[in-house]
Amino acid sequence: MQIGKLDRRVVLESPTRVANSYGEETLVWGEYREVWAMVEWNGGDEKEESDKITAKTKNTFTIRNIDITVDETYRILYKTKYYYIQAINEIDGREMFLELLTENRD
Repeated sequence: MQIGKLDRRVVLESPTRVANSYGEETLVWGEYREVWAMVEWNGGDEKEESDKITAKTKNTFTIRNIDITVDETYRILYKTKYYYIQAINEIDGREMFLELLTENRD
């Protein structure tokens, strides 16, 4: 992997559970880190769910692994869309790069 291929700016967001004014737990997303990434488009599909057509786009984001603690509960914000992490792979050995397999649901 060449660092020069990491040419897109993305935001990693982490989930936090907080209590609302009624005492109910709600999920709030906060910015964890903004990083450079390489974005690959892996296709997608459409399905009908509950009388609604749902489109899913699959992407792979490759980022440098510099003091980053990320797991499948995180999501990525890229060009005003949210991509939910499905799997994380370590590539190029020695924990230098992470490959984040994601899915966007429209």
